[in-house]
Amino acid sequence: MIWGKVLCGFFGFLLFRWPGIFLGVLIGHWFDRALQQSMRPGGGVPQELFINTLFAVLGHLAKSKGRVTEQDIDYVSALMAHLKLSGDARTHAQQAFRDGKNSDFPLVNKVATFRRQVAWRRDLLQFFVEQVLILALHDGKLEQAEYDVLLRITQALGFRREQLDVWLQMAQASQRFRSGQSSGGYSGAGAGASRASQLEDAYAVLGVSRNASFAEVKKAYRKLMAKHHPDKLAAQGLPPEMRESAQQKAQEIQAAYELIKTQQGSGS
Repeated sequence: MIWGKVLCGFFGFLLFRWPGIFLGVLIGHWFDRALQQSMRPGGGVPQELFINTLFAVLGHLAKSKGRVTEQDIDYVSALMAHLKLSGDARTHAQQAFRDGKNSDFPLVNKVATFRRQVAWRRDLLQFFVEQVLILALHDGKLEQAEYDVLLRITQALGFRREQLDVWLQMAQASQRFRSGQSSGGYSGAGAGASRASQLEDAYAVLGVSRNASFAEVKKAYRKLMAKHHPDKLAAQGLPPEMRESAQQKAQEIQAAYELIKTQQGSGS
């Protein structure tokens, strides 16, 4: 792959004449190498890095409230079981969680290192943030200290505060949407209001307003499915242990879309 060297060398010449060619080719070489690595299946991302970074960040997030609660520990233990971590993998994840709780844990450096390894795979970085948001919201509330940590994580991964706020709203809607689905349907006097709330959450899961046209809904759905498809994330370096989580997210997006499609009476 040479286009980075060619283009950077050309612009280097335009800016600094002949000395600029050398600098431009050098920068282009770094760009080509990073791009080539990002396009390979798995992309050279050590898969244990994803898991260990995730649990270290979860430890830091849990501790940000002042103390790690039993609810936090139960959630993290359940997550390890869900990911089928055992043996050395589970031991390393537990140690990463403990490291994250330390007051001197280098959160930004840890996350920045992960970002450098992940390179151009922004869908994988977004998926990482979404997994962290699940822990932040698992107890049904978000404290300011937790939000501050989430903001540092998000910015260290190259995203803006506005993007974090959007993802938070979608994650909160997803939490309510899952709860409504697991209840097994609605009946009784509050059934109409409950169905309306479920539909409202379905729109929010897709990141669109309640007044969005079906064309806008379909566009958002397709974009989200492209970002969250387990095979695509796996090709970007998602560890096999996380595949089921990706599959569940894709199924949730599908369910939200189907609910809206049924409500709007469209067979499109």
